Amino acid sequence: MTDRPGPLARVERAALRGLGEFVGVLAWLLRVRRRVVLANLRLAFPQLSERERRRIGKKCYVNLGRMAPEFLLAPRLTTAEIDRFFDYDGFDRLEAERARGRGVIVCTGHFGHFEMLAAVHALKGIPITMITRPMGRSRLNDLWRGTRARAGVEDLIARKGETLKAARRALAAGRVLGYVIDQNQPARRAIFPRFFGVPAATSATPAVLALRTGTPVFFAVALPLDGGRHRVVIEGPLAVPTSGRRDEDVLAFTQDLNDRLERWVRAYPEQWYWLHRRWKTRPSGEGGRGGGAA
Repeated sequence: MTDRPGPLARVERAALRGLGEFVGVLAWLLRVRRRVVLANLRLAFPQLSERERRRIGKKCYVNLGRMAPEFLLAPRLTTAEIDRFFDYDGFDRLEAERARGRGVIVCTGHFGHFEMLAAVHALKGIPITMITRPMGRSRLNDLWRGTRARAGVEDLIARKGETLKAARRALAAGRVLGYVIDQNQPARRAIFPRFFGVPAATSATPAVLALRTGTPVFFAVALPLDGGRHRVVIEGPLAVPTSGRRDEDVLAFTQDLNDRLERWVRAYPEQWYWLHRRWKTRPSGEGGRGGGAA
């Protein structure tokens, strides 16, 4: 990284942010997944008017449009830009745990600029490994994964029977293991804490790793501010239940992570990724589909 951005780079980024916002508005007007978005919002915020839910939905599209080019340009961020555009709350606690020479788990959600969390910290020299779902082959997906790689992020694709072993190797190497907790899971691999009062299929991996290895766990969000700035809030280290009843402890800890994310979404609903079908997988025996979003 260089220390000073050139004027052309600043103009380019501003132009691409504007273009991204336009694409976001266009996607909303063309009703791209709008049915899913509004169904999710009805489930999460039944007390709001339909007009208010549409306002949140449209703002979500605009935010996503703005964030995409920012992420794609992340590997070109300079040291000065990172220091100027990212404010921290709780980073010292994370670094204190890393200073002990062991790995750390950082959980987040599809909230704010979640992709930049990994990219920026990798650019700062922190060894980041992200556990992600397999993507279909396409130019866009290849571009997205390539951007992570150029920023220095290790992409650990979750595969059946291999995820925990690979994650433990990353932690043993002293890496920061990033995990997006609000990705819908197949029923056979899921536990069901509640998210906005509705059971949501969630991976138990962060909780299982914390209980088995004693690895400290943090929760983090990157909240976009005006002028291209971001507020990074890091909560933790979090207390892991240790009653000795493993399944109950795993569920309780995963519920705590979901509760933390839900509080942020309630405070800034336009920052969550309402386009994905969070409640698609239903618990065994529930019957029917959970909410309109399924």
